[in-house]
Amino acid sequence: MKLYIFKELFNGEERLFNQSIITDGEKIIWTGDSDSDEISTFTISETIDMSDNFVMPGLIDCHVHLASIDRAPTNAIGWAQTTINALDKLKKLMTAGVVACRDLGSCEGVTIGISNAQKCGELEGLPKLISSGKALTATGGHGYEIGVECDGVDEFTKGARLVIKEGADIVKVMMSGGVNSLGEEQGPPEVNQEEIDAAVREAHARGRKVAVHAHGNTAIKRSVLAGVDSIEHGVFNSEDIMKLMIERGTFLVPTLCAPYYATVEGIRREPDNPDHKKSKAILEIHNKATLKAFSMGIPLAMGTDAGCPFNPHERAFYELVLLHNIGIDTADVLKIGTKNGAILLDQDQLGMIAVGKEASFIALSKSPFEDFNAIEGPKDVWIKGTKIQ
Repeated sequence: MKLYIFKELFNGEERLFNQSIITDGEKIIWTGDSDSDEISTFTISETIDMSDNFVMPGLIDCHVHLASIDRAPTNAIGWAQTTINALDKLKKLMTAGVVACRDLGSCEGVTIGISNAQKCGELEGLPKLISSGKALTATGGHGYEIGVECDGVDEFTKGARLVIKEGADIVKVMMSGGVNSLGEEQGPPEVNQEEIDAAVREAHARGRKVAVHAHGNTAIKRSVLAGVDSIEHGVFNSEDIMKLMIERGTFLVPTLCAPYYATVEGIRREPDNPDHKKSKAILEIHNKATLKAFSMGIPLAMGTDAGCPFNPHERAFYELVLLHNIGIDTADVLKIGTKNGAILLDQDQLGMIAVGKEASFIALSKSPFEDFNAIEGPKDVWIKGTKIQ
């Protein structure tokens, strides 16, 4: 058993001081005040004094793309190189403090293969991966190059069955156009109500949640009415649809990093690229819609969209900085990055520093309650009770 002594701790819900935890292998078996007499009742083999650090649960990134290789289409690279690249991206996420992530769109079955390997006890020391495999999209729709093109109720039903057959942990549907699709506008829907109804019905019947890429009002509304579990992006989101999301318990994963990096880095490097100009146009709209959604009570989870242009996996923590910058307070931002993600991804063992949970946490040199930029670049990372970094 190991005893960890902390000066300051965020346990996934609240900020605490003078706390300690005891771990036994992968699990946390005790938490409490550092001066508690109960500590002496445990057989401690090692004491780790972290009284100079701020400690919190590891981050959970609910929207990444591991198979992307710079600007090249992943289906042109080949599965071997794509797999190596995806594993490298997982390592980079870990250095950013991420202990679990959800990949929402890849080709060649690469991320499903990695996820399956983890389920067999392989690839220890990397963030836990939940994968959708290929996304469902309308013919010629957003992401069709690496997705499953579907038209009509029968094809969306079969598409959901197909990706589940291939091993998908979750079903991803592209409901609208996207920033990085030539000739597309982000808002207009590309999938009709009956089609998304069919995909959700089939996924839920087989025990899979559904995440949808949706920018515009109509696409978001159709998705929420169909019963999807999370809206990804949600840029042009009206108040009446937000109320509907609250009623249905629909999560929002805003992915503020995507337009931020496309605007800041994309325009600097590729000033004539129309995709980056689209990102700049929606940046402030996206920020306002996200803050509005949070203020109304919609549950938010952290998602970076890392892997889209100029959006680096090793800076996944910056999504929390952007959420803080738009006006969400520190405790709520940290909860979005930890506990909320665990709820959305059904990872009950993560997201909290509490008895029975997995000992997967990160240490920062300073408290983000004093300086939120301290979230950038975790000092140490533990996954399943083992110090990885």
